[in-house]
Amino acid sequence: MSNLIQLVISFLLVFPIALFIIVYLISIKIQRKSSRAFGLAADITTMGLFFSIPIALQSLFQIETRGSILGIALLVSLIFTILEWKTQNEIQLFPLLRRIWRFLFLVLSLVYIVIWCMGLVLKVTEFLK
Repeated sequence: MSNLIQLVISFLLVFPIALFIIVYLISIKIQRKSSRAFGLAADITTMGLFFSIPIALQSLFQIETRGSILGIALLVSLIFTILEWKTQNEIQLFPLLRRIWRFLFLVLSLVYIVIWCMGLVLKVTEFLK
């Protein structure tokens, strides 16, 4: 049983789009609201992307990036907080955290797609040599 759980977790780390689709479909069945289901799926997938990107970079290019990704995420959070502080009189914590998390979802998804494309090109060129 533990091997099955390990296999599922490994699959979801390698393919976070599968995690997004699964959470979205389950959430749409429960909530019946596609916008909330999409947001929940994005929130959960963001956590998976924080693990997937370093694994992909390590396996393709032997680059260790866990600390760098966390540092960039903290820098983005700092920038968003400063911008919120400059434009609003009072910072509302949960809406700010939601905006930061959703922005990180977009950025990490884009980075993940770029890594996959680069890895695909790299492996195809290695195969053709």
